Amino acid sequence: ENPELTTSEPYVMGSHATGCGAWCSGPEDVSPDEYFWGYNRMTTVEGLFGAGDAVGGTPHAFSSGSFTEGRLAAKAACKYIDDGKAEGINVSEKQIADLKETIYKPMEVYTVGRNEIVAGSVNPNYINPRQGLDRLQKMMDEYCGGFGVNYMTNEKLLQIGLRKMKVFGEDLESIAAEDIHELLRAWELKHRYLTSESVFQHTLFRKETRWPGYYYRGDAMKLDDENWHVLTVSQRDRKTGEYTMEKAPLYHLVGDAEE
Repeated sequence: ENPELTTSEPYVMGSHATGCGAWCSGPEDVSPDEYFWGYNRMTTVEGLFGAGDAVGGTPHAFSSGSFTEGRLAAKAACKYIDDGKAEGINVSEKQIADLKETIYKPMEVYTVGRNEIVAGSVNPNYINPRQGLDRLQKMMDEYCGGFGVNYMTNEKLLQIGLRKMKVFGEDLESIAAEDIHELLRAWELKHRYLTSESVFQHTLFRKETRWPGYYYRGDAMKLDDENWHVLTVSQRDRKTGEYTMEKAPLYHLVGDAEE
């Protein structure tokens, strides 16, 4: 008897199909002005480079694309250093100490609250990475167009999901880690949260269904090339958590060159 399968694409696809990722500078020889600012694969954060799935605008940059882009980014980063752009960067001992305190905080949260577990792994003072991951996946599935709702979402569901995400983000301040492995999972979850929040914002901003089969906007079921044949770019305020959304021009570099 043939087995029953439920096939599903990853919800956060990275560059697997959609070209999601950090807004990075392209190569000097083929990039239009909007896509180039000095060094290949440098993000909009000065001196920070990306490669592979981390880079937006480069679909299918996984596997062989990752190590190929890694080489490109490494060469550009070396040129950045050789050009003297890294001179004058100083990191104080206090900055290092503050970062260590932040990184290891989940282990401190666990140490302080571990004796107040009420049942199993339930604790009134913290959540663990597994609990947080299950909660995040449930929100993404139900409100941001996962397979449980046939990849369907709409503006109202996205707004509800963002409100729940905000509460979840507050709870992540109390995430706990019993050991180094859980510390890794805790920070992985924090990064997944930021990525998922961005997916919510971009899906809400783009009022069309650009990738049928991957997700559907039930309140905007068709492609709208007149208004949305563009890249969407977001910027998150690190202090307030607020997003600024905008459109960026989409150039088909190969097709344009042939024409």
